[in-house]
Amino acid sequence: MSMKKWRSKSANMLFTRPIYESEFPALAASMAEDGISIVLADNANGYQWLVADYQVPAKSIREVWGLTPHQMRRLIHWALTNSSGLNTWE
Repeated sequence: MSMKKWRSKSANMLFTRPIYESEFPALAASMAEDGISIVLADNANGYQWLVADYQVPAKSIREVWGLTPHQMRRLIHWALTNSSGLNTWE
């Protein structure tokens, strides 16, 4: 499975490049284009990831988009606190 390309710079680095808060809107827009959304849910996490109305584990989203666990936590926090194309409120 190949990683999604949402950055304009190279992904080949020895260490993980940081994702700045200013880059979250571009990442969220790319994820929304692929049909990914995050919704509030009554489960242990308080949210769930959906792709075309199918539940997907956060780890799968993280692996496909090349995010570290810390970057994923920051993205989730940003998506739930800001208005983005990712959150759908049911």
